[in-house]
Parts: sequence; structure tokens; C-alpha cells
Amino acid sequence: MKRIVIVLLSAVSIVSSVNAETLYIGTAEKNSDYLSMGKDISKYCSNTINVNLDINESGGSVDNLFGILDKRFDIGIVQDDVLNFYAMQTPNKINKNRIKAITGLHEEAVHLLIPKGYNPDGTNKKEGKWDNLFNKKDNKPKTFSLSMLKHHKVGATSTDFVSAEILSYFFDLDLEVHEAPMAVNDTSMPMIFVGVAPYFPVESYLKTGKWELATLDYKAVQQTAGFYNDQQVSYSVNGRLKTIHTIGVRALLIAKSFRKESRNESMSALATCIFDNIEDLADAHETSANWGNVYDYIEDAGQTNWSYFPLL
Repeated sequence: MKRIVIVLLSAVSIVSSVNAETLYIGTAEKNSDYLSMGKDISKYCSNTINVNLDINESGGSVDNLFGILDKRFDIGIVQDDVLNFYAMQTPNKINKNRIKAITGLHEEAVHLLIPKGYNPDGTNKKEGKWDNLFNKKDNKPKTFSLSMLKHHKVGATSTDFVSAEILSYFFDLDLEVHEAPMAVNDTSMPMIFVGVAPYFPVESYLKTGKWELATLDYKAVQQTAGFYNDQQVSYSVNGRLKTIHTIGVRALLIAKSFRKESRNESMSALATCIFDNIEDLADAHETSANWGNVYDYIEDAGQTNWSYFPLL
């Protein structure tokens, strides 16, 4: 009799697993933060909400957003700047009725690296506005104005290319953005990187002694693009820890919003699951370190409603 019961229970379990809804989540490339966090979400929530969470490698924020629109993904991790940019470009496809946020995730810092001695305006080195910004006797950081980049050439890796173009768009910089590989000795143009600080590519550039990390004024930026956040980043430069102010952008877990409310129930359940498990996600040894940032965000009341809610 016991054997029959066990077999029946196993059969029920198999049927339940087969009938469970599957949600496809777009993350980023192999070994990325997004992929790691997607796997954490699946581990903690698949069984809890009785949904198969299929975690997929992808091209990152843009690929995830359009993957949701063309039905390759149900859910995706997308930077807030990317979401806002494309919402302005295609408001008929990306709006509060079609796309919703399940939860805010971690924050990524915008790093603007300027080559030492960079003086694109051709002014005298001692009088040039770029050179004076960094070569200072008092050694105190001076705020860099994004307007100084107007009409200039900047570099960005393939993963940061869109973020550089978004900065150009919202601040009317008319940047000439070049997709540039990691080349720490190429000091022909400023570089823009977006990532969780301390960000390895930025560390690699600073170690050469050929680059300066620009200080950005959050208040000036926020007036134009409110989705950017205030950030401080710290890096070791010549054996000394240097902290500067910059701006950051939050990653979001977003999903397709369905007209039929019952189809959104799994998204609400997933949001609740992440909220209920945030302490374990932040503290567990095997999860992404970025969950600590998400935990702090929640503690600071950065998001008060973890049910399925409109983003825009």
C-alpha cells in the first residue's frame, strides 16, 4: 500500500510540474550580474509560486525589452534609462498599459573616464577648461558638466553603447559615440562605462595612470532626467582610495502587462516572493552580491508596493 501511495504522489508531482506555467526571463550574457540574479530568482521562487522560471542568456537590457515586445520573453531585466528612452521613442508600444515593473533591482553607476591631458578644444594647456578640471593644486575634485561633452567623440563598449547614446539624447549632447573595445592605452577620447562599482573595466583603466574619473553633478542631471540617481563610487588610485560623486541608474525586473487580469497573477506572486525572500537573497553566500543593494533600496522605502504596479 505504501508503494502505491508513493507512486501516486510521484505521478501527481509530475503532472503538476508539466502543467505549471512557464515564464521566460531575459537576463544578459554568460557570467553577467543579470544572469546570476535571474538564477537566484528562479531558485527561490519557482517552487513557491508554482511557475517554471526559464532563465535565458541574452544581449542585455535592449534585447530583453524588445524580447518582451516580440514575445520571446515574458520577463526581462532592463536598465531604467533604457526603458525611459524607448518609452519616449515608441510610446505606442512601451507604456504603463503594456509594460509593468515587478521590482526594482540593484543600481549601476555611470563612469565617465577622461584621458589625462585631454584638451579637445585646442586651447592652451594651462588655460584649457578640460585640463584645469583635473590638474589642480588643491587635489579636490571639481564637478564635470555634461555639456562639456557636446559634439565630442566618446567611446563605449558594446554593453554600454546604448547608455552613452541615451545620455546624449536626454542632455542634447549630439555625441559621436564609437563602439570601442577595452583598450586602456587608447587615450584618444573619453570613455563611458555603466556597471556596479567597483567596476572591473574602470579599475583596469585607472590602474594605467592615464585616466581620470569625472565627478558628475546629480542635481543638475536630475532636473533633466529624473530616472538617474545620486551615487558615490570609490576606487584605489595610486594606492589611495578616491571617492567621487556620479550618477547611477537602477536595473528593473519588468514584464508584459496583460489585459486579462488573471494572466498577471503570476507576476504579482513573483513580486511578493522576491519581497518575502529579500533578506535571504541578500545574506545567502551563494547569491549575487547585488541583492544587498536591493535590500537597502527596500529598507529606504524606495519601493512601497511590491505587487504588480505601473512603472511610467
